[in-house]
Amino acid sequence: MKKYLAFTYYVGRSHGGIKDFLDVFDSVEDALDNILVERNRYYQIVDQDSMKVVREGLSMFKNFVPEKFSSDSSAEE
Repeated sequence: MKKYLAFTYYVGRSHGGIKDFLDVFDSVEDALDNILVERNRYYQIVDQDSMKVVREGLSMFKNFVPEKFSSDSSAEE
């Protein structure tokens, strides 16, 4: 069952709600794969059951995973 709603728009030019709706997807990864990588494109992925935003940001950084970066790692390594 498709669970994740994807919304996308250009920064500062959102139309709101259904006008920014892209599609519904089975997984967050599927939704991210369908978002165009453009400098000023913003996206939001919403869980349709809870209506909570599960991922959002600029499409250029859609594959950025903050957990992979740590302030504990040093330049000496």
